[in-house]
Formats: sequence, C-alpha cells, structure tokens
Amino acid sequence: MKRISGIIMLLVLFTVLNDSMLTSAPSTVNSKITAVKLYTNRAEITRVCRIKLVTGSNTILIEGLPDNMIDWSARGMLPEKYNGRIVSLEIMRQALIEKKKKRIHDIEKKLEELRDRDAELADDMTNIRQQEIFLDSIVEFTKNTASKELETRIPQTGLWSGTMDYVSSKRKQLLTASRSIQKKRRALAEDIQKLEFELSQLAGTSYYSSYKKLNMAVDKNTRSSMIQQYGDFTDSYAEMERTIKNESSGVATEKRIMLNIYSAVEGETDFTFSYLIPDTYWQMTYDFRASRNDNSIEVILYADVYQKTGEDWENIDLSLSTGAPQNSIAIPAIPPWYLKKRESYRADYEGASGMSNYKAKKAEAATDRNSDQEQDDFIPQATIQTSGLFLEVKIPVKQTIESANRYQKKLIKSYSFRSGKGLKYYYKTVPDSSGRVYLMAKTSNQTELPWLGGEAQVFLENEFIGRVQIPDTSVGKEEELVLGVSQEITAKKELVKKYEDKSGVFGGKRRMVYSYTITVENNSRETAEILILDNFPVSQNDDIKVEIEKLSAQYQQDEATKKTTEYRQGIRRFSVSVTPGAKREITYDAVITFDKEINVDGLR
Repeated sequence: MKRISGIIMLLVLFTVLNDSMLTSAPSTVNSKITAVKLYTNRAEITRVCRIKLVTGSNTILIEGLPDNMIDWSARGMLPEKYNGRIVSLEIMRQALIEKKKKRIHDIEKKLEELRDRDAELADDMTNIRQQEIFLDSIVEFTKNTASKELETRIPQTGLWSGTMDYVSSKRKQLLTASRSIQKKRRALAEDIQKLEFELSQLAGTSYYSSYKKLNMAVDKNTRSSMIQQYGDFTDSYAEMERTIKNESSGVATEKRIMLNIYSAVEGETDFTFSYLIPDTYWQMTYDFRASRNDNSIEVILYADVYQKTGEDWENIDLSLSTGAPQNSIAIPAIPPWYLKKRESYRADYEGASGMSNYKAKKAEAATDRNSDQEQDDFIPQATIQTSGLFLEVKIPVKQTIESANRYQKKLIKSYSFRSGKGLKYYYKTVPDSSGRVYLMAKTSNQTELPWLGGEAQVFLENEFIGRVQIPDTSVGKEEELVLGVSQEITAKKELVKKYEDKSGVFGGKRRMVYSYTITVENNSRETAEILILDNFPVSQNDDIKVEIEKLSAQYQQDEATKKTTEYRQGIRRFSVSVTPGAKREITYDAVITFDKEINVDGLR
C-alpha cells in the first residue's frame, strides 16, 4: 500500500513539474488591430490574436505593442463560451535591441540578394551588347562584300536579303530583351534604395557609411582574380561592429503583455484585448450647403481624425465618441469664502498670480481635450447610439488610417433642413462697427449628435463662401450661421450732430446730445429682412443720466430680450424689412446729463 502511495506521489510530482516546464517557456504571438474607438483626446485600440492553449496553466507573450500605450487601461477577454479564465495580465517594456539587430541583418541579406540579381541582369546586358557588336560586324562584312561583288560579278541579292532579315530580326529581339532588363533593373533600383534608406535610418549614418565602403570593397575583390585583401577597410568593419553592439544608441522600445490563462480544455481560440493610447483624437468639422432658391440647407458632419501612434490602422472598425476620458475623476472641493482687508501691493500681486494659475489650468484643460435626411444609396449610413455618458458614432465601412502628421477626413452623416422646419434666412449688420451686412441662417441642431466646436465650410448655391467657427451646440439648440457678406445690401451709422444743449439745464448740470442716423440700403432684387444691432450708451454711475430721444423705430424689448446680458450692456436690436431698391433710416438722439464738476469717461 505504501508502495502504491509512493508511486501516486511521484506521478503527481511529475505532473506538477511537467506543467511547470510547459508554463516556464511562454508561447509568443503577435496581434492585429481590428477596431478603434476614437475619443476627443485619445483612442481605445482593440486587438485580436489567435492562441493555442493546453489544459491547465498557459503563459502567453504578446509582442509588438506600442511603447506609448497607457498601461493601466489594458484589459483582455476570452470568448464568452470558452471554458477558461484569465489569471493575470502584466504589461512589460522591452528594448528592441535583438529585433533591431535582426532587422539590420535581414536588410543586408536582402540587399545582397537584390545586388546578385542586379549583377545577373548586368551580365545579360553585357551579353546583349556582345551580340549587337557581332551583328554590327555581319552588317559591315556584308557591306564590304556587296561592294566588291557589284564591281566584279553579278550580286547575290538573295543572300544579302536573307542576311538583312536575320540581322533585323535578331536586333529586334535584342532590343526587346534590353528594354525588359532595363525595366527589371529600375524596379530593383527602387527596392535597393528603399532598403538602403531604411538601413541608414535604423542603424545610423555612420554604420551605413562603413557598410557602403566595405560593400564596395567586397564587390571589387570578388571580381578580381587576385587574393582578396581587406586590410584598408578594417576600421570600417570595426565601426560597424561598435555601432551594432552599442545597445544604448537610439534603441526603440515596445510594450508586451505577459498573459496567464487557465484553460479547462485544450484547443485554439481568439483572445481580444484593448488599451488606450495618446497622440490621436478626432474633431468635428462641417459643410453647410445653403440654397435660398430651395429654401434649404444641408449640414454634412465630418470627423477630422489625427493619429500619430506609430502604426497604421488597416481595415479596422472605426467608431467616434464625443467623450474625453480622464485619468482621474474627482468632485472638486468647495473653497472657503474669506473676507479680509485689502493690502494693495500684495493683493495686486496675488491677483496676478491667481490669473496666471487660471490661464495655466485653462490651457491644461484644452490640451487634455485635444491630447429625416436624404441618404445616398451607395453609402451606408453611420449609426449613433448612447455609450455611457457619451454618444458614439459607428462608421459603417472598414477604414484604413495611416499614422501621419496630418488630419484625415471621414464622413459621418448628412442632414437636410427646409425653410419652415427649423431654418430661416435673414441679414444681420452692426453698422457702428464695419457696416457690412451678413447673410445669416438661423437653424437648430436637429441632428442626432451635439455639434462639437469646430470649423465649417460654407457654400451658398454651391459657391464656396468661406470658413466659420461653430461653437458647441447641443441637440435641439438654436444657432446662427454666418453664410457670407452681402454685396448688394449696405448699412452705415453716422453721427449727424453733436452739441451741448444748454436750454432747460439748471444749476451745475451739463447736457450732451448726440444725433445719429442709421441707413440701410437694399440694392438686391428681393425684399430683405435685416436685423440691425446698435449700441446705446449705458451709465455705470448714478450721477450720469442717459436718455434716448426722438427714436424713429422701435427696438426689440420683450421680457426674454431684457434679461439678456447683451440688453443690459446697451445693445439694441432693430428688425426692419427693406424692399428692393429702397432705403430705411433709423434716427435718434442720445442725451447724456451729468454734473459739471465730474469728468466722464466714454464721451465721444
């Protein structure tokens, strides 16, 4: 019985040791990017790899991950129905010294093969030239023979004709073969140049210079009939060896995932994992295509994708999120509200410091953010859904996005609105500023997505008008879009008269009167609805009184308007309708009364 127990113990020990041996050498695999979810400040990369598992514990090493991946964001997943569990997932950084050496060796070996093929083609060109020289000698011999025969006997024209046909046919074959060889050598030259450039970038200019010198020496020696000598190139060889053995010389690093999986069965399965990565984001851009003829406007949403992660995303599922994940989320603390006596120099200094900190925090926040429609039958439509706290756009077509220092534009979706259904055209002017009259479109965001702040290209009747900035606009919110400057409608504000009115003023008071005229002229063929913005003076002191007299038109003053900051600042809105070829004037006097003893800032 004891003997049987001992045998069982040995078997168990052997099994444990066997499992340990199996798991001590990890199985190395590579992965492929299958999907990317872009946020406005980074991206979530999803990769898939095929792994082989044995029953029990399995150690797997996934190589080739970008060095700037965010370690804490990595997470893995087995298929839902697979009978196994992820025991651990560890991120490691690995210097690519051996990979670098291997790649250098592979490039040099490939260059050697290409040069051997080029040498064979060069030999073929030499043979062709020798054959062409031989044909030239036949032509010269025939020419001399023909001249003699013409002098002494009846010429053998049949022989001459056969010779000429042979030479012509053979020369044509040689020329065709020559062009074919030249084409192959050009293709080889391109491949050689690309590999040599990669070698110089990977190993450095010093290594590449030594490599070229030594390579030329090898070519020269191997073509010579004498014994090969390389004494003059020992320094070049030594320089190459020093460079390749210097492990601290610009060696790149990569991340790896060391994965431990316990599997209840033996077999193959897909392993999916994801992580966040910086140096990539997206921003929303727009095309606004307006038409007054159709009373319509088409809003086309695009995503400008920026990705410089160091690897291309080839044939991936792309989705866009309106969110910006944060590294740390915390509710801000409420600061105490202290009152204290002002100490002028110190208070001013602290105030400046506080403003500096505010600007720095604002810049940091900006950096963190950056770190019923007509459908085209042949273009699948993007789908929009809620994902957590954000909205997510799924692009329906597989995408390829290169790693490059530029934006790459991707269509999201287009929407069309018509007048009476969330669209109104009108004109807007601020005559006190520039006198320009702008064509405007007032619409609401009737799309499924909030409009993120970005640039819009504006088209009117398919004519490019210019670019405008679109602010953040939530779904359902109204927004005014500037479509361009009108060339046919003008506006101006004139100070017609300025004087001090002394009649009816008693005591130590002064009364300043400013008489203004605003003129709007419509030279277009249509009646224009024009919104005029003007600025009335606003008193910030009880000793200064402002009155508007002789006003020829009524401005907007409903309850909602009066509550706006714009209204409290003295900005008034006049809405006028001007028929074709007509003018419209608004006149008023701005009367300012104040004590003679005080000085008033802001008088014109």
